[in-house]
Amino acid sequence: MTSIGDKIQGLWDARRILLENDIAIIAWALSVDKDIRYDVSNRLGGKHRDAIERVIAKFYSIDPDAKVPELTELFWTEFKHWQKKTGPYSNSARFVTPDAIAGRPHLWHEKYSLPYTDVLDVMACRYTSKQAGIGPCERAWGDVNHMKSGKRSHLSGDAVEKQLVLYTTSHISEARVRREEMERIDAPGPNAMWGDDDIK
Repeated sequence: MTSIGDKIQGLWDARRILLENDIAIIAWALSVDKDIRYDVSNRLGGKHRDAIERVIAKFYSIDPDAKVPELTELFWTEFKHWQKKTGPYSNSARFVTPDAIAGRPHLWHEKYSLPYTDVLDVMACRYTSKQAGIGPCERAWGDVNHMKSGKRSHLSGDAVEKQLVLYTTSHISEARVRREEMERIDAPGPNAMWGDDDIK
């Protein structure tokens, strides 16, 4: 009889090739989250390094003057500082800032990598801002279904795309405002993220 763990492992193995892509690997390697950093320090291997180097090469391929081998070497030097919290990353207080805690690594890197590094900052700001999972795709498809309902079912692809950008951006902004309201220390109601019990 197959255990539940074996079933989960089988499901993961079937989808790994789609989910463990180069973009997801570099985002994982440059995440600010404490648990993910620990995972990276334990598991980062040659295949991950190869994936990261492919991303760097592809990113700089549009610049004919870019010296990709030198930029890659510089990235790994900066990455060593990143992993060991040395050089520009030696201030450990920066790793407990609101952006680090709230899971906004691209904003964290904008503040604490961009002024100090030359390659890692660009990679981190660009690729940690991506949603690499399946969830955003499913939400986007749900928005398309909402837009193409009823008499609007024959909209062209361009029209749907333009309206979808406005619709989704509006919903994201509303959700962000609601979340910020619920994160306030004096937020009322059962959905508040902080309360008197959290202060004690």
